[in-house]
Amino acid sequence: ASSLRISGNLSHPITMIKICGCIGISAKGKPIDPLTDTEWVAWEKKVHLPGIYDPPQQYIKTLGGVPLPGCCSRCWTCTVFTGFCCPLRVPCPCVVPCVRAICFGGLGVQQGTIQQPDEWFKDFLDWSHPNCPEEFKGIWWMKDNIAPTGLFTMQDGDWEDSRTSLKTTKYNWTVDACNLWGMAMTGKFWTAGGEMLFKLSPSRKWMHITMPDNDTHFAYVIQPGDVLRSPDGNLLNLTPGEDLLRISYTGRNDVDVQSVRAGSITYMYLARRVAYMDKSGRLVKTRRYEEMLESSRSDCCYDKGQIQNRQAWTLTPKLQEHHGYFAPPEQHAMR
Repeated sequence: ASSLRISGNLSHPITMIKICGCIGISAKGKPIDPLTDTEWVAWEKKVHLPGIYDPPQQYIKTLGGVPLPGCCSRCWTCTVFTGFCCPLRVPCPCVVPCVRAICFGGLGVQQGTIQQPDEWFKDFLDWSHPNCPEEFKGIWWMKDNIAPTGLFTMQDGDWEDSRTSLKTTKYNWTVDACNLWGMAMTGKFWTAGGEMLFKLSPSRKWMHITMPDNDTHFAYVIQPGDVLRSPDGNLLNLTPGEDLLRISYTGRNDVDVQSVRAGSITYMYLARRVAYMDKSGRLVKTRRYEEMLESSRSDCCYDKGQIQNRQAWTLTPKLQEHHGYFAPPEQHAMR
């Protein structure tokens, strides 16, 4: 058993099997330094918005032309990790919430649903750091992310200035509430610290996201006039101010990227703002919320098609309906 202490006087013994080992525990410590302003100049000369939105993580390995693991349904929602079915994402609605409450109940674990989000959305948006820019306030949905995480906020981070924020995934970062992978991710956040550093470029078009053991994650801030197409050539519906393009590269110096299939991009998804508080304190859900709601009702399914002149199986991940999360301790007391 180990003990975690938060808010100065709240401690809780966590007596859990190290299930986090099945997904790897991130290194503790200070996040890696992000790009400097000089490095940002070089970055923006070489790296541009990819013309094709084609998330590499959605491609499925096959065996003799047969996709692994096969089809998913509402009852057996799986995900792909290096091409194989991850049984840890099979819903266990009776078991997992109980285990989560036993392991993390003293830390304030809560659960919310996508279909009835108003109360917990308001909890997420209850406080915003005064230095957080308006364009990054709100709740963001990680569309096409195959990991067992769904929504997050940036406004509650520790914003040093309008370009730099230290954010912890312990709070206001949801995981699948009813499967073992979501449970393991919760353990990962709390055992490793979950700290991420967000650094905007001087142009405010790019964001570098670093962790203690990774500095290859970036986000592009969608601009007016930007164009993204699906592999079959259809235009994506993008909204400046409500869409970010999260991209992971093979390395922060591997920047000669012209298309997603060039091999330098290893992960990609859209972060879409689904809700925010207006100036009067009223919760506003954007049209992206309706898109997210539809995703939570859909099947997780596989499809075979002609992708860029080749046959390929792809996965359309389903957003889970039930989300586990931790509301932050009293925000003002923390500051």
